[in-house]
Amino acid sequence: MSSELGDDSVVAGPRPGALVTAVVIAVVEAVGIAAYGLSIGLAGLQNPGSVAAPVIQVVLYLLFAAGIGATGWALWRQRHVARSPFVVIQLFALVVGYTLMQGDGDAIHRLGWAVLAMGVIGIALAMSPVVSKALAR
Repeated sequence: MSSELGDDSVVAGPRPGALVTAVVIAVVEAVGIAAYGLSIGLAGLQNPGSVAAPVIQVVLYLLFAAGIGATGWALWRQRHVARSPFVVIQLFALVVGYTLMQGDGDAIHRLGWAVLAMGVIGIALAMSPVVSKALAR
């Protein structure tokens, strides 16, 4: 009955491993962005002279994290419309990873490589035939 009413909330089939991995990448990115945004807010509390800028940054990072999370949720529910936003997010990850690789310190370089790798793997997974088939159901 629910399919007759246009309710596509029921998943059409099992989720392939490539799709699950893409969802995991989205979750890791969303949690990372949210944690970074909250760390900016905590650092802003240490410097009470600059309250407005950290608040705006925290809100923007949390909104971006929510968007990544929503994209991951849509991928989990096998919505075909989730692929394009997911790929755009991964393109941003490539830029962020490259920027981090230009920073100072070995830990920042390793973080840059990790973000860059997640972006490349995310794009490859999103464009893979297995995920394409899963999202076309």
